[in-house]
Amino acid sequence: MSKRKKKQRAEGIQVIKQEIPIQDDPYWKVSSIYMDAHRVGRYISKFERFEVLHPEWTDELMNGTPTYYCVLGVERGAPKDQIEQAYERKLKFSSYPKEVIEEAFDVLSSPRLQKEYDELLFTFEQVTKCMLPPEKNDLVKKHSAHIGIEKEYIRMGQILSRYKDYTLLYMQGMPDLYEIAGLAKDSKTEEIRRKCRADSELLNKIRTVLNDTTSREEYDFMLGFVAKYANKERLEARERNRKKWDRIDRGIFERIILTALNEPDAIGRYMQRWDEILNSNHDWKQYLPPDKETFLSILGLDAGSLHAEKKEVERAIREKYRLLEKNPQVNLAYSVLKNTSQREDYLWLLENHEMLDTLVSLLSAEEVPRGIKKGRGEIPSTREMMNALIRLFAERERGIKRGRDKIPSTPEMMALLRSILEEEIVKEKEETPKRIERRGR
Repeated sequence: MSKRKKKQRAEGIQVIKQEIPIQDDPYWKVSSIYMDAHRVGRYISKFERFEVLHPEWTDELMNGTPTYYCVLGVERGAPKDQIEQAYERKLKFSSYPKEVIEEAFDVLSSPRLQKEYDELLFTFEQVTKCMLPPEKNDLVKKHSAHIGIEKEYIRMGQILSRYKDYTLLYMQGMPDLYEIAGLAKDSKTEEIRRKCRADSELLNKIRTVLNDTTSREEYDFMLGFVAKYANKERLEARERNRKKWDRIDRGIFERIILTALNEPDAIGRYMQRWDEILNSNHDWKQYLPPDKETFLSILGLDAGSLHAEKKEVERAIREKYRLLEKNPQVNLAYSVLKNTSQREDYLWLLENHEMLDTLVSLLSAEEVPRGIKKGRGEIPSTREMMNALIRLFAERERGIKRGRDKIPSTPEMMALLRSILEEEIVKEKEETPKRIERRGR
């Protein structure tokens, strides 16, 4: 090959004009030309050498898997920091197997491997020239299916930023907004307004969501995504858990759902704060409902008297304490309530205990693996549950073993969920000191 042709070919490999989005994979090309195998023989030989050196690259291309550029969602020539950010983002939520995402990162972050991979893409296009039309059509169909699924995951990832806690609770059996309001999925605006009366805060919120075209379409997409990609066992568990929601006090029921709708990560933060407070103050547990005695009752105080000016509150606490016989209970109650930060934490627990107890009950479904110790008991935190469930969505389409279309069995899914939760717990333990350090600055 002449130097001029080599240069032209190299330039052709390195630069492709971005006329279509990277999500549509402009670097994956199946030739529309047909040639006899002997006319592309040298490319076939080269492709076979790639099969020996990098079998995972060739297997994925021949199975219709998008290129590594598309997998990470970066263009050719992207800087390393952009590749790293894309890698972290895809690991959190993607239809592509973890092994493929990691391989894509390894290849694209190495100039040498990226050059080899680009050469393979060019070779792959030449090899497809000797494929028969049915083979090409089947390959294109598989590739398009991968692209379509990942686009839905990308969109769901964006929606999760607004419906994170809501999705977690929905997967734990919470009825959807249509069910709560007694509406059909195709209800018109007039019907929604009639059923969602303004005197109910929750129904008013539902009306806001469902009467807005954009938010309703987004909400409907989320429900459809869960039905399509959550594994069968998980959906069956959701149906079994629905009965729990029927037994919840209506006021708590509405508060939980409103909290999830109004603040995407509020429930996670509530559960985390509850864990942190009780883990730091084990002796408080017996002075919280449903136990009759609280620090307030021990000192003869009511919650309303502790929301006045700081000096007035402290004076009231001292006066009550001064009149009482000193014993361990009284001394503990006084030491907690006289301290401003501890008093705020304890009053917060009293104010939110009913909702938090209900959440613990809802999240402690039989399908959640036991034996993972977490503060109060054996259930993982909401943050860990959410991260684990998000990652489980992807297993519906890709299976546990790469290259297989098999849907994981229940034992396999449970083993995977357990391992994911353990990873999340370790990660949480590693991040907690950093958060505390940042908070103290």
